[in-house]
Amino acid sequence: MARKVLCELLWHPEKSLADASITYIHRGAPGDRITISGAEIERLDQAHFIIKRRGRETWIPYHRITEIKAGDEVLYRKIGAG
Repeated sequence: MARKVLCELLWHPEKSLADASITYIHRGAPGDRITISGAEIERLDQAHFIIKRRGRETWIPYHRITEIKAGDEVLYRKIGAG
């Protein structure tokens, strides 16, 4: 489901992946969560999305996404991610 939302933001002419915020599980981060801008996403793969930070590519599985927002609107929230 998270992948479907990201694809819609990427391809829909009236929506923008760059304006979205994506929160995902990141072990070691405060609260084991990190939030990035959709603008940091380099590409969407079948099972992962790829971000580039500090010159390094990182592959993040879609199942780690806990929330996707566009402004204040929650587009996706993983059940039990509280």
